Amino acid sequence: MTIKGNIITKQDAQNAFFSSYEGKYTIMDNLNEKGDPIIHAREEVYNSEYVYITIVLRGTLNMVVGGTNIEVKANEYLAVMPCMSIVVKESRCIYFAFLTPHHLMANIYKRTNVTYRLRWHAFKFRHLRCTPEQIGILLNCYKSIKKEHLQEDYPMKEIVLRAYQSAYVAKFFSIVEEGDDHLVNYVKNNRQYTMFNAFLNKLNELHKRERSVQFYADQLHITPKYLSTIVHKYTGMTASQAIDQYVVFAIKQTLYNNENNIKKISVEFNFQNQSFFGRYFKRITGMSPNAYLKQNNVKSINFIQKKKVN
Repeated sequence: MTIKGNIITKQDAQNAFFSSYEGKYTIMDNLNEKGDPIIHAREEVYNSEYVYITIVLRGTLNMVVGGTNIEVKANEYLAVMPCMSIVVKESRCIYFAFLTPHHLMANIYKRTNVTYRLRWHAFKFRHLRCTPEQIGILLNCYKSIKKEHLQEDYPMKEIVLRAYQSAYVAKFFSIVEEGDDHLVNYVKNNRQYTMFNAFLNKLNELHKRERSVQFYADQLHITPKYLSTIVHKYTGMTASQAIDQYVVFAIKQTLYNNENNIKKISVEFNFQNQSFFGRYFKRITGMSPNAYLKQNNVKSINFIQKKKVN
């Protein structure tokens, strides 16, 4: 499997409307299609950092997310978090979707006062049923986001896009009550699925302290080889790759929040020294922590600058 940072491209979108602003805010839909348009199959890709939210208005969108077969039907909402493998199967549906890097979406969650929902922060998806009236409210919010995407770039555009996405998130959490009534459940009683979720719980709890496959296998009382077999089944990665992706995901969030300097972050994540931390981060992301921090932090909204005329 080829691991990719992005999970959607213009080629993937095919005949759908597609727009992306600075590679941060990506939206796509086929709202103008007639009948039940075909969504062509797309090979497995790896979503390293995006929150991917899609809503189906008519028909069914067939996907495999993290090894789980999913059917998103009319008036249903699906949010796929980072660190998930995604396959789109051939489908017939009308849908709309947007993708935002998780560090930006987390900031939106914070603005809308729903930070507790970040427990769905990685290796997770959330599938819910809504009423047609609720979907209509979200569709109107999406159309506002889309309209802004189509505007010519201007210095404050990113702030406006964040505001519209904040409105979308706030509307969603205001109409979908907490509880299981809206959830589409994927309950699996097999041992491997139970063990995989136990691994994720341990990883969420201990990732700042431990990065060893042997450690997590010992915690679950299984062999490292069996742990990798289970993890590969649901993520397409080895256990070592999954641990690294999760740790880097958490590091990116910390860097984006800009709460500590890099030396303190290396200590927080239990690296033997700052140099080793830098090499580890660059091996997985292709860039140094300093470079990532300069491009992505809570204080760095990238304004569009007008070109100087000589």
